[in-house]
Amino acid sequence: MQKFKFLVLLVFCAIQISAQTSTYQSEKVFVHTDKDAYVAGDTIWLKTYVFDATSHHLSQKSQVLYLLFQNKQNEIINESKLAVQNGHANSQIILPKNLAAGQYELTAYTQLMRNYSEKAFYTKTFKVSGVLPGAASPLATKVVQKPEVVFYPEGGQLVDAISCKVAVKLNNFMNLPKGFEGKIEDSTGKLITTFYPDLQKIGTFIIKPETGMKYYAVFSLAGKMYKELLPASQQFGYVLSTDNVIYSDGLFINVFTNINVPEKFNIVVRQRGEIITTVPFETVSTNFKFVLNNDLVPNSGVVEIAVEDLTGKVVCKRLVYFLNNAKNSLQIDNYKPNLLPKGKVNFDLYVLDDNQRPMSNLDLSISVTDITPPTVFSQKIENMQNSLVFDADFEAEIQKLDSLFEFQPTVSKFYLDNLMMTMDWKKEAKTNVFKEEKSLAMKGTALQSMVPYENQKLSLFLWDKIGMKYQETQTDSSGNFVVYDHWTDSVKVLALNNEGQYLDLKLEGVYSPKVSITPPAVVAKTPANGVTAKPTAVNKPNTTPAVQTKAVALKEVVVTGKMSKDLKNDYRRRGYNWEADFETAVTVDSSSGITSVVDLIEKNVPELTGKLNGGNQNWVMVDGTRVPVGFLNLLKPVDIVWLDFLNKKEKTAKLGQEAGTIVNLLTAKGKDLLSIYKANNYQTFMGYQYARNIFAPKYTKATAKPDRRKTLYWNPLLKTDIYGKTNIGFYNADLTKKYLITVYGTDGKGKTISQRMILK
Repeated sequence: MQKFKFLVLLVFCAIQISAQTSTYQSEKVFVHTDKDAYVAGDTIWLKTYVFDATSHHLSQKSQVLYLLFQNKQNEIINESKLAVQNGHANSQIILPKNLAAGQYELTAYTQLMRNYSEKAFYTKTFKVSGVLPGAASPLATKVVQKPEVVFYPEGGQLVDAISCKVAVKLNNFMNLPKGFEGKIEDSTGKLITTFYPDLQKIGTFIIKPETGMKYYAVFSLAGKMYKELLPASQQFGYVLSTDNVIYSDGLFINVFTNINVPEKFNIVVRQRGEIITTVPFETVSTNFKFVLNNDLVPNSGVVEIAVEDLTGKVVCKRLVYFLNNAKNSLQIDNYKPNLLPKGKVNFDLYVLDDNQRPMSNLDLSISVTDITPPTVFSQKIENMQNSLVFDADFEAEIQKLDSLFEFQPTVSKFYLDNLMMTMDWKKEAKTNVFKEEKSLAMKGTALQSMVPYENQKLSLFLWDKIGMKYQETQTDSSGNFVVYDHWTDSVKVLALNNEGQYLDLKLEGVYSPKVSITPPAVVAKTPANGVTAKPTAVNKPNTTPAVQTKAVALKEVVVTGKMSKDLKNDYRRRGYNWEADFETAVTVDSSSGITSVVDLIEKNVPELTGKLNGGNQNWVMVDGTRVPVGFLNLLKPVDIVWLDFLNKKEKTAKLGQEAGTIVNLLTAKGKDLLSIYKANNYQTFMGYQYARNIFAPKYTKATAKPDRRKTLYWNPLLKTDIYGKTNIGFYNADLTKKYLITVYGTDGKGKTISQRMILK
């Protein structure tokens, strides 16, 4: 059975307190993976959905998503940063071929989500099979949480002389023994009642507090006695009680009070931040009763029941879960079974709404996997999973959803209601320092001779898969800095100070809520050959656009000498067919008066004097690759052995320069930019990871090559047409017998799709 996380949305939106509005300004994430179990060397294909946490609309806030793939020792096996567009991002995680067998966890979050509990992060556990056994690692330290006992009075508080249901949750305890019993005693030691935790380690009991009395939960576990104090009861107040376990026609609501003076209140029912209904009432007696019918709740999911005074202040509040009978489903048309090895399969797929009508313009991600031997589904479990899979941002201790429904329906609903009681009835941000990100943030510390480089201008040289960028920034009083941009994959980073000296960098790593890693010691580095680079005299912009690295792979640069006859045919000149408009061999000595590479260019090409920093008009290339002008700071004049100048459009246009000139500098052996990066121990920063395409063979003719694929089809970018249809086509593997079709998606306006089916 596929493991779906049991995740709960705690709405705290649109509640006015003392005439002020407090809104739950967060997001939540769901990740659809093509499978739930993998083999070392496999690729995890995935699509991420980022939602507004209350409305379930696709989030327009964060544009950066973080993914961590960790083992049981909480080592980070893979980290990814995804560029989110309109609430979507798709990518992949390539598992190492030597990955040890065991359980692994995928964690996903945005920076905005860090303002709230880390339990709000999306997590999913995978089983990975491999040839190597799992082993403990000393590289990461697991954050061990202490056992704690937490009490959740229904509605939020205990009140003297009013019976109240209380949930008690045993967090971070080891497995409880069979027959475990907890006791509730008063301060005199008198036994009041008992409780028995369920499979979620949640127990409930009823208590009617006496004025001035204290109460304790008492139990023994693993040879240790625990005595935990219950929350103090209020002398006067209100208690909210609900029931949709025994009561099956909706939700039965009771409001109890011990205050004799009539007061006016509203029962406010919300789902995903939207008010479903408001019921005014007056406490003319000690008990007010109300029934919330099932047909008043538009969607299956978490519903908030709040008692508020006329100013909007919350008196008590409770979460319940509604599971409506209406549900989505899948429909397959135009399907002709074909289980031949490598046979072609094609069909039309429709997603039907609650009224069994096709839904148009859905954003979907769909996987088709081979399930041999066949999987058996429980429709009851499937319906609940489909309702809960997106309704998520608190996932605490819950096990597989299947275990909640191994019992009779009433017992299962009872366990579910226990879980709902333990969802924090107050949800407030722990901090407000984390903002939604529109681009990547590179944070770090600059050091010079092991000392923070404080309050100084910092020149950064960044080289990623797309190209090179030069940026200037300012360090603070601790030597810290931050720059923002859209980098891709692995980014090589060097830094210079005002004098052209190389600085040490310590870049901030990706945040993981489960790992405490000791920062590596910073080792002082000296530039290659003990020589520092000199800054150019030109005015440099704070940032330059990425310059694409085309034409030549720098690692292949080989220069055998400085003689013109060797350089005229150098392959670094092939981009313009070895024919420049002006060319010259370069020799720089101490008497030349040339102090920078910019000086060298301007001396040889006077018409470029003062014009190299003019944006896109005049390009500079080093060894056949375009670079920002700022990158010339990394080179010394003596590193240059040849200069080409192109100003005729028929030549520059071939290299992509339509409006200006090009200078191409050839470096001496071992003085190219890549060698300079390596010699000065560049640091690495991980930029965005972008999606690849899954291998999808097309067998138009017979082939003996084996095909052992389990994922037969994966498409994270499907949309249904105006008729609600999308077409699926793929080829079988060698041993395909049955198909598991998994569909997730959204209409972008709060309606989410979660469906699976088996196709024979």
